[in-house]
Amino acid sequence: MFDRDPSIFALRGRGRVDVFLRFEDISQNRARFRCIGMFKGTDDTAPFIDFEPHVGRDIVLLTASIQHQLVNPILTQAFSLCDVSTWPKATNAGDPLELFLYLEFVRAWQVGDLAVNQLISKLTRDPVRYTPKPGEVGATLAPIFDYNRMETGVAIAKLMEPVLRLRVNSVGFRDDKNGSTGYGLRMLGDLCLRADDPTLALACFETCIKAGDNPFRRRKAIEAAAAAQSTDRLAAHVQDYQAKWKLPADLSHLANERAQ
Repeated sequence: MFDRDPSIFALRGRGRVDVFLRFEDISQNRARFRCIGMFKGTDDTAPFIDFEPHVGRDIVLLTASIQHQLVNPILTQAFSLCDVSTWPKATNAGDPLELFLYLEFVRAWQVGDLAVNQLISKLTRDPVRYTPKPGEVGATLAPIFDYNRMETGVAIAKLMEPVLRLRVNSVGFRDDKNGSTGYGLRMLGDLCLRADDPTLALACFETCIKAGDNPFRRRKAIEAAAAAQSTDRLAAHVQDYQAKWKLPADLSHLANERAQ
């Protein structure tokens, strides 16, 4: 699957290498991209954090499938959009599909970035009066999460979580049928956790749970509380989890480890 799989590719970020998957969204009749993990360092020899461990990908093969991209001169050369003489050429790319894959990603990233900056403008102008339509929270935050924009996610979480907390705590609140508010908060929490801000992540997960509780959201709150070394919140979330569901062995081990 990962032997030069054209749907798997890598991008260098700030102090990391993100690994992306291109997949077809049949419902939208277009391709989408999702960050499936990252190397915490500037090359593929750094430790890999798998965002989708349930998929069971072979990390060795995954690494081999993308390592050539990070040094391929056709993919890494500097060029100017308004200077055709500097453009990389597919005929020199070795695998022309890879060049087109990156070009497709850049376009999708730019479209998503427009929506992200609109959201930041709204929140910066008057966060208290920010009133997204049903379904808008999750849809607006999806590009930030899918592209693993951790720094942007942290900045937005600081502005948005207090606003959404007021909304979720208001009398008569009900999330939309797709759970967009809770989903958006969960994505922000994940980004904060990846960016090593577990306290902010915990705030997002706890507000997310108030919007709608489920085992996965409780798991994230437990992980964030453990990372933030908040023993009281960790104990509270473990207790709430056990009151509704059977506590998985790994969460029980985590809770016991932190309690010692």
